[in-house]
Amino acid sequence: MDWKNIDTVLLDMDGTLLDLHFDTYFWLEHLPVRYAELHSMDHNEALQWLHKRIMQEQGTLNWYCLDYWSAELNVVIKALK
Repeated sequence: MDWKNIDTVLLDMDGTLLDLHFDTYFWLEHLPVRYAELHSMDHNEALQWLHKRIMQEQGTLNWYCLDYWSAELNVVIKALK
């Protein structure tokens, strides 16, 4: 490729720049464990609540926004990642 003539390169981050397996593990396994610990909840209760809450944002820009999730969940997502 002649990179001198290319102005813009767009990449799909999920699965390209970011490991999709890590993302899945983080949101479906690690976050529920940490959320339950931080909020003194049963793990299964936290898992079900988080899954429901996260799915409510599917298809929106909030779905991808770590700052949004940190505020919504009262958890510093960037630090957990």
